[in-house]
Amino acid sequence: MKKKRLSTLVLTCLVSGVSIAPFAMANQDLNVQYPKEIDSIIVNPGVGIEAFHNGWGSQLTSEQYPETGIDYYRFYWNEIEPQEGQFNFEMIDSLFKMNQSLPEPRHIALRFMTMDEPYSGTKIPNWLVDKGIKGKWVSNGKTFVPDLDDPTYLHYVKTLLNALGQRYDSNKHLAHVDIGMAGSWGEWHNSNFSELPPLNERYSDEQLNYIVDLHFQAFPKTQKIMLINAGEPLAYAVGKGAGWRADCLGDWHHFSNTWSHMDDDYPYRIGQAERTATNFDNAWKHAPVSFEICGNMQGWLNDQKYTREEVKATFDWALENHASSINLKSLEVPAEYRDIVDNAMKKLGFRFRVNKIQHPYSINQNETLVIESEFINEGVSPTYQPYFVHYRLVSSKGVVIPLGKDSQNTEKWLPGTHVSKISKLLPSELQAGTYSIEITLLNDCGEEGLTLANEGQQQDGWYRLSEIEVRSAN
Repeated sequence: MKKKRLSTLVLTCLVSGVSIAPFAMANQDLNVQYPKEIDSIIVNPGVGIEAFHNGWGSQLTSEQYPETGIDYYRFYWNEIEPQEGQFNFEMIDSLFKMNQSLPEPRHIALRFMTMDEPYSGTKIPNWLVDKGIKGKWVSNGKTFVPDLDDPTYLHYVKTLLNALGQRYDSNKHLAHVDIGMAGSWGEWHNSNFSELPPLNERYSDEQLNYIVDLHFQAFPKTQKIMLINAGEPLAYAVGKGAGWRADCLGDWHHFSNTWSHMDDDYPYRIGQAERTATNFDNAWKHAPVSFEICGNMQGWLNDQKYTREEVKATFDWALENHASSINLKSLEVPAEYRDIVDNAMKKLGFRFRVNKIQHPYSINQNETLVIESEFINEGVSPTYQPYFVHYRLVSSKGVVIPLGKDSQNTEKWLPGTHVSKISKLLPSELQAGTYSIEITLLNDCGEEGLTLANEGQQQDGWYRLSEIEVRSAN
């Protein structure tokens, strides 16, 4: 069932948590329910398979490409600020608006870039080049590459990122910012520019780390990730709380029969990061891990001729590293591999299921109702934004009695079992009768009810899990 807009609960970002009374159910005769689970794919905002830069204009059916929970967009500086101080916010605003209008709303991931290919032209604004910033013209004057240690240039990098952060840092629908603004495509290398030395030879760690700092200053509330090949700046970013990502997932022999990302590059990069950033192994517990596949899956079938075992090993490796999203390039997934992708989607990111809910069989008006729910996170990551469990009663006539929300949130709900409790004094004027107990998980603005791996979802997105009898106190 598609999630519907939550129309029966009006909340704001300022809503406060309901205080939890001491748990007092042990001596009561409890109604314990085990809600039915579902084994199908569920889609939630901010995790899962990514759509890539609006699918490069392609329109694929659900049979050709999985439903996505996150859209990944990349923008060059000259697109965002074509004139000094005049920012093309509408270009990005429209993406948020479009994604939130979908039947299954998606979150957005953003990367900002300054370079492309040597012959593709200058990707920083012309007005900035005209200020006389330091840099080098390459490919016979085709493309200007700015120096990352030029004070004037860095001033405008900071100005740009601060403007973007001021606009989007508090947006609950922004999944993460990919730390860019250095190297080709913001990927912290310039290996496609034969006229330039590698970034880590041209610049000191402190100079490169400064660009990382600018992203953290501009987006203090937003999750950040960084490409695994960035070397010392990667370790620096992870040490500050960023997650990480890797390109060319699934390269077993894409470029060479003697070297691959899966067997050679990833073990080296991860080993390097683990030695430098002591918390690298645990970064996934508080920040996203994301992957982008090598080439596309149709090429895997037709050109690389990857076996099903190799494709499965690719997705298994991503899950073992607690991936919350995988970018399949918005190109068709071959039918020969689709079941492998679908099975991986059942664990990619978080997947919450209510395993048990318990409460008294009946309760009097003007008594305190205590409900306990046991959730299982069957995915490989927590949520990277806070969601709260909300409870309500619904009468046989559809009258809704909000019970409030649990004060804890899901950011620390790692794979495994978690308990939610709520305690609420029922009003004395509550009519006697049988009430349904329903729950949902909402963000801290009271939006975006998460899809659970349970039956019982109602038209407005809440889950009907049990019943309770309210007796007259007289």
